[in-house]
Amino acid sequence: MTRIDRYILTLYARVLVICFSSVTGLLIVVQILTNLDEFVRYAEHSHRTLLSSLIEYFSPFAVVIFEKLSGMLALLAMLFVIAWLNKTNELTALLAAGVTKRRIIRPLLIASFALIAVAAASRELILPRYQDQLTKNPQDLAGNPRPIRPLYDPDPMVLFQGQHLVTATAEIIGPNLKIYGGPLFTALGNKLTAERAQWTAATSEHPAGFILQNVETPTNVVALPSVYTADQTPLLRTPTDAPWLAPDSCFLASSVNIEMLRGGSTWKQFASTGELVHFVKGETAVNSRDVRVQIHQRLLRPLSDWTVLLLGIPVLLKRPDRHMFWVAGVCLGIVAGFTAVSMGLSTLGNSGQLVSPALSIWLPLLLFLPWGWAQTAKAMTT
Repeated sequence: MTRIDRYILTLYARVLVICFSSVTGLLIVVQILTNLDEFVRYAEHSHRTLLSSLIEYFSPFAVVIFEKLSGMLALLAMLFVIAWLNKTNELTALLAAGVTKRRIIRPLLIASFALIAVAAASRELILPRYQDQLTKNPQDLAGNPRPIRPLYDPDPMVLFQGQHLVTATAEIIGPNLKIYGGPLFTALGNKLTAERAQWTAATSEHPAGFILQNVETPTNVVALPSVYTADQTPLLRTPTDAPWLAPDSCFLASSVNIEMLRGGSTWKQFASTGELVHFVKGETAVNSRDVRVQIHQRLLRPLSDWTVLLLGIPVLLKRPDRHMFWVAGVCLGIVAGFTAVSMGLSTLGNSGQLVSPALSIWLPLLLFLPWGWAQTAKAMTT
């Protein structure tokens, strides 16, 4: 790495930090001012300071902003660096010294590629760990009930239903579970109801699942034996051989978590690709069409961000003397245009009309990626 490369990368990092901090700070301030009462009540309820509560809530939120805007931030930082080098006549000096445009742009492309890779890693590794917190509105922090989305788990062959959710405590109020077959149907019948169901993570004593408290159906759950699959995987644990359960309680093993049961599709934004694939396996083709579209979006998101970069680079390389505000406008216009086309095709893929879910995501790349690559290569050689 030469001194010029380090200088260009330093400019790139500065612009990136400034842009990210400005956008994130603005969004956080708007959220705080809009929902200040909810944050104050949550801080008082949890016996914590308001500052610590805000840091806890908005730290994952900042990662979401970075993940969502990674493509635009990479393009904006690159264009600003090129415009700044031209404004200070450093671009002219480099070209006069025999340094080609391709050589000048190379460290910016490498940095942008690294930025897109970090965003993809955070999307798969960091955000799923905080999906419970990220899917909460400020109003949810106080424990307000939320509507429940019926969801079928194919492993125990159970349809999860209930009156409502309390996401703050990870509970289902009035769970009404329908059993459609398998060992559970043989042991319990077609219904399992209780006063509430508490989701719990996997421990050494049991896998992840729900502890159903004050079981109403069946009435004699305390006397029933636990239910296992053919390979001795626990499906239902009862107090007969699980002393950690209270009387009139039972434990149902399930890969469904409390956020998957939220009304709406917010949880899908922060679930990992593996969780989305598992969800599709338990749904019909019609019900999971939107999730299939989202899976393809996840897999092709780095290519989509790269396409946005290739569309923006030749615009400024051909006319590097443009004003900074013009650069920002071009960046926003390119991102908005490509996003509009992608969202329009995704809508068609969700509805199943005209295009399939896979084609709706691939089509923007097939249209714009080769064209952007050709235009960028041409701009680097002129």
